Amino acid sequence: MANFDARDEHRQAEETLDLFVLSDYLSEEAEAAASWITRRFGKKGVEITRYRAILEEEKLRSVLRQARREDAVVIHCFLSGRLRSFISDQCRMIGIEQFDVFSPLLSGIEQASGREPKEDPKLLHPMDREYFKRIRAMEYTIAADDGGNPSILKEADVVIVGVSRTGKSPLCVYLANRGVKAANVPLVPEMDLPPQLMRIPPCRIIGLTRSPGSLGEIRSRRMSMMGLAPGESLYVQNDRISREISYASCIMENLGIVVFDVTTRAIEETANEILALLQNMDQTQS
Repeated sequence: MANFDARDEHRQAEETLDLFVLSDYLSEEAEAAASWITRRFGKKGVEITRYRAILEEEKLRSVLRQARREDAVVIHCFLSGRLRSFISDQCRMIGIEQFDVFSPLLSGIEQASGREPKEDPKLLHPMDREYFKRIRAMEYTIAADDGGNPSILKEADVVIVGVSRTGKSPLCVYLANRGVKAANVPLVPEMDLPPQLMRIPPCRIIGLTRSPGSLGEIRSRRMSMMGLAPGESLYVQNDRISREISYASCIMENLGIVVFDVTTRAIEETANEILALLQNMDQTQS
């Protein structure tokens, strides 16, 4: 217990927790756990290192040694019972804090049902109707990204609108992974809106907005990543950003649509609310 407290004091002083996220076939589940943690403890206080598709004990042993050197906490999500046991044993032997995302639920269901779970990876993503629905949604979302192909807007389950860097594309991809055909249309003062947008029911259009300061920071970072000088661009100037936000707000108000301020929101939060809106709408219409 003394060693644990000492590590806690060290982490608090550093204000950073090193978190190793390990998985085999359950990468999506491990990613969800990591995302949940970073949202609740603050991304600035958690440094995540991901190790996906680990299928061999030797690779696990190497990763766990690295975790020990960096005094990291290990979160793991494995379909393989053999590898889950191996991780627990190794972490106990070398003194690593570890948390098994999958086993508590699996063990509870096993005890309740009296049956042993199957470990066939093919059962995780069956080639069923829902699978092909997600594939079609993803193909559509890629084709309808950033205002591309406005002629297919009428096929969208939802259309996301907003100024540049409000996270329209990532949100659409997330929704497509849930089987939703999501298109997005940028709102730019100098560009006319596609006439097809006006034919979409307002209940199927969602607006995104973000605070000017946050938008400026994201745009500057984006330009720097592209090797451009942010200070020389109108794209990141406060007056320009304020004008774009004002223009977009007027458009959204005229359309009479739901608007989400994504300044402090995770993509998952907005996506889940949109999914709930679509579900309620479909139930009302059916």
